[in-house]
Parts: sequence; structure tokens; C-alpha cells
Amino acid sequence: MEKTAIKEGYFGSVNGRRARLFTLSNGVISASFTDFGASLVSLLAPEKDGSRTETVLGYDRAEGYENGSCYIGATVGRFAGRIGGAAFTLDGTEYRLPKNDGENHLHGGFSKRFFDAEITGEELVFSLESPDGDEGFPGNLTLRVAVSLDGASLVIRYEAETDKRTAVNFTNHAYFDLDPEKKGIGKHTLKVYSDAFAETDPALIPTGRILPVSGSPADLSDGRLLSEIVSDGRLFATRGLDHSFILKGEGMKIAAELVFPATGLAVACFTTLPAIHVYTGGFLDGDAGPVLRGGIKQKRHLGVALETERLPDSPNKPDFPETALAPGEKYSETTVYTLYYL
Repeated sequence: MEKTAIKEGYFGSVNGRRARLFTLSNGVISASFTDFGASLVSLLAPEKDGSRTETVLGYDRAEGYENGSCYIGATVGRFAGRIGGAAFTLDGTEYRLPKNDGENHLHGGFSKRFFDAEITGEELVFSLESPDGDEGFPGNLTLRVAVSLDGASLVIRYEAETDKRTAVNFTNHAYFDLDPEKKGIGKHTLKVYSDAFAETDPALIPTGRILPVSGSPADLSDGRLLSEIVSDGRLFATRGLDHSFILKGEGMKIAAELVFPATGLAVACFTTLPAIHVYTGGFLDGDAGPVLRGGIKQKRHLGVALETERLPDSPNKPDFPETALAPGEKYSETTVYTLYYL
């Protein structure tokens, strides 16, 4: 197997700062990231004729990531997902966060920041220092995001430490579209390895109840055509899926499989995290920002995000698994996206 080569290039500028593009390639697949938002820009799968198929949505330059509002490809934090009321209480102290999703807090601001980047052998490591009080969160936090290739797999490792107890939840917000012509996800099938999902209220904040997927519009346990999902009247308010699924098993496990039957191209998602949030891009058409790579205009259901994470609003839900990180502890989770053909 060929070693991974990593090349660095110019990717535009944000607020006068030069943005860089790093491309990892190993003769099987290639992945490109920018240091602005530690964002996944491109993930190319090999075709049988030797060409490459783009599998994720992205922008041509860093300015697109600066002006876009849908977290395309970004590393998000400090807390991926929604926090109800933009506030939570930890150890008896209430922490108030920016309201950036109605009355709630969504994802945080890491997607709009430059990360430090270092090439260490065959691995690209992004790092970010988030000070105590950053967007209201307690503790000085250090986040490292290490990306590498393993055959046909993109491996993303997250590590974080803090000097004060705080709530953490990180993910990558790539939108997948395996159609070479980028016509959207309707003709894709998606299988999620889950028997249960988190019920939400109209503002998409978890109610605290965990419901079985069986009999619900969120049942993807046997795989479903996404055109059926996004047109399901029971999902009218969310224009498709915007739901968190509890995964089966412990440790590294399969979370989801997305397939484009017309070509047989597929991506399997594996993770050590306990949940995956599936967002079928129902509001991508609301972004007035720049067009995507190739001059593609954002539209509803153009891509699907497979966000491995802990459950949203966990700091306000005592029955949900813990998301607090304490001094002396290390947050360490891994997600893998593997490209293959049926």
C-alpha cells in the first residue's frame, strides 16, 4: 500500500489571513482540508476507469466557508448539535451561550476560526485553543483533530483537554452526495445501524425521551431510499431528517451506510461515538452565501450530513450520557468514512 503524501497550497484568504489547503493522497483516495474551520473540502473516490468522483459538497475557496451558513465540511464545536435555551447548568453554575438558532445554541463557532495545522508524517493535525468563557463555555480547552488515510478510508481522530469542567461535543459536518453530477440525495439509499432515536420538540430540542425507530418515519434500519424520507409528510416540519440516532454496540462500530445505486458507490461510517445525527439538508436552500464548487447552487436535499456525536442538549438532560470533560481527563473519539463499490 502506498504511503500517504500530503501537499499544501493556497486556498484564498479570510480577514487578511492566508488560508491553506492540505491534500492527502495514497493512490486509492484523496482528501483535502482547509485550516479555516478544519473543514473537509474534498473527498475523492476512485472510479473503475481511473477517474475520480467527488463525494462531498464544498467551496472553491476559503471565502465560501467564511460566508456560508450551513457548516459545510466544518469541524464544529464546542458543542455539536443544539442546546435548548442556549444555556446549561454544570456543577451548580449556569452558563449562557449565544442564541444562533432561534432561542437555542447550535454547533458553536469553531467552523469560522483558523486552526493551527501541522503535518506529522502521514497525518495532518489541526489544533485550536478555546479560552475560558469562549462563547460562554467554561474552561481553557485544547482541541486536536488528526486526519489520515487508511486504504479507502478517511480517519478523523478528536482529542481534547480542559482545565475546568466543561461540556464538549465535536463532529465533522460534511455533506455527502455520491452522484457524480451532484443532483442531490433523492436516489441514494441510507441505512442507519440503530433501533432508537431521540424525540424532539418543534424547535428540534430533545424532549428527553428515546423512542424506537420501528414504525416511525426515522426507521432506516433496513435501508431506505432518501426520496421517500424527504417526502414523508410526518417529516414536513424538518423537510426530511434532522434526527439523532443511538447506535448499537460499544467502541468502534458501524453507524451508517450511504449508497448511490446508479454507480454502486457507497460510503460506510464507523465511529467510537454513541450516536449519529442524520441531516438530509432540508434547509440548504436557505443559504444566501456563495455557490458551491463547480458553480453548483445550494438547494434543498443536495447533500446528507452524517454527524457522529453525543446526543444534542445532553447538558440539560440528566438521563442522557455524560458530555462533561474534567481536568485530567482526555476526550478521545474516532470516526472513519470508508469509500467502496457494491
